[in-house]
Amino acid sequence: MLTAQLARGRSLALLAMAIIPIAPQAIADDTPPTLQFETQELDPHVGNVCYAVTTADVNGDQKPDVVAVTEEAVVWFQNPTWQKHEIIRGKTERDNVCIAAHDIDGDGQIDFALGAGWRPADTAGASTLQWLGRDQQGAWQLHPITCAEPTVHRIRWGDVTGDGKPELVVVPLQGRGTKAPNWGNGAGVKVLIYSIPTNPASPDWPVVVADDTVHTIHNFQLINLDNDPAQEILLAGWEGVFLLNRTAAGDWERTKIGEGYQAPELPNKGASELKIGRLPTSAPVIATIEPWHGRQVVLYEPTNWSPDAPLAALFAGGLWNRRVLDDGVIWGHAVWFADLDGVQGDELIIGQRDPRTDDTAPKGPGVWVYQFTKPAAGELPKAQKVTIDNGGMACEDALAVDLDGDGRIDVVAGGRATHNVKIYWNKTPKGEAAR
Repeated sequence: MLTAQLARGRSLALLAMAIIPIAPQAIADDTPPTLQFETQELDPHVGNVCYAVTTADVNGDQKPDVVAVTEEAVVWFQNPTWQKHEIIRGKTERDNVCIAAHDIDGDGQIDFALGAGWRPADTAGASTLQWLGRDQQGAWQLHPITCAEPTVHRIRWGDVTGDGKPELVVVPLQGRGTKAPNWGNGAGVKVLIYSIPTNPASPDWPVVVADDTVHTIHNFQLINLDNDPAQEILLAGWEGVFLLNRTAAGDWERTKIGEGYQAPELPNKGASELKIGRLPTSAPVIATIEPWHGRQVVLYEPTNWSPDAPLAALFAGGLWNRRVLDDGVIWGHAVWFADLDGVQGDELIIGQRDPRTDDTAPKGPGVWVYQFTKPAAGELPKAQKVTIDNGGMACEDALAVDLDGDGRIDVVAGGRATHNVKIYWNKTPKGEAAR
């Protein structure tokens, strides 16, 4: 399981709640426990678009709060009452698009890096990068970080250099000067590594380019594959799925893991969202949405996996096997792995942003989960698609985390066309006791 177990305790606010027993649409052998969720809408209209959601202990009470980013504001919902608080509104260049939490100035309080100036078709004008921290009176202040790249789209904190300090990894969507429909023609996306300076309030943060060869990078994940202290960068782009690894000499190596969706249609190619998780066999698996903003849920499984194989070796053995799990997602826009049922292996959470145009159920938009069952020898793990939300969440972003400390992983999602933020409280019977 790749999500952390976080702080304990909550008192539910009486907002839009429903117990939803989630019935599988297709039953596989060795059926895991039926998923059950209780839905709570934190805000029915947090903004015109909820671009991103994350969790962080904003007030220092050891409970994870929910943070949401809209086109003009950053807000947080206080655990366990889920009272809404504003961090900033109208102080950044529209639109805000991505956020990452970290104590940047070392004062013991959570701060946020924030990407804004989101204009996805403008590959010439620079986006804005900044961080939000509190002064001695507790008021939020905005500190610019110099950034010249257009279409900044995703940011994450992680120690990718191995120096024991987290860096801010910043990844735009498009390379400078590229144009539709062939986004793969021209400059690649600059993957930027920012280090916190001695004076974090200075806009001049040291920055290096880890790679600039992949186009249309829609998302990335930071993972640790080996015994060194540095994390690696797993990313999804126009040309497929790649791993970036910093060598001992300080150079960055790029390894291709997955081929992506490479049919000749434009402008949507390659891979979009991605996460890495574990199957019931304990084998690692990478899940993507393909092509970019596409319809397919794809699994990449290593060709040479064994229980004793170090994870790093699996990324040195060539392309992983590509398996289409679902070909009916409309504008897939969120991917997460988490152990939702307490049975060995992770479940795959997918957010769908648009409704289907045919009569196939579920129509969406919404949030789906794929439960895997342990296969017979020589077979691939089977999956059953189950519904968390059908029609009530035009999912732009989602994550999974234990919000109430009950040992079960909950789901948080933010919507585009639905404009809302929801928690899906996990009420699934735990593990083997549910069989």
